[in-house]
Amino acid sequence: MPDPLDLAAAFDAALRQVDTALASDLRTPAGDPARPQLERLRADLERERAAALARGSADPAWVRAVVRSVVSWTPDTEVSLIAALGQIARAS
Repeated sequence: MPDPLDLAAAFDAALRQVDTALASDLRTPAGDPARPQLERLRADLERERAAALARGSADPAWVRAVVRSVVSWTPDTEVSLIAALGQIARAS
């Protein structure tokens, strides 16, 4: 069974990475602002954090879908956000 503190910390780290990306005006590989995707990701992370803590683990299908989505619009140089999502998978 995953440690709830590790799981919460993993979600919190991902939320901090989203906030950092928002503050830095992250752009997609095409040069468009990533703010809409980041705001949607932040809302999804908050929602799944609550559900995951209630369940005791993150939904693996949700984690896979989110990682795939984020990889599709994140520049190759921005690995911190993807790494933070990986931390959620490991904590689960």
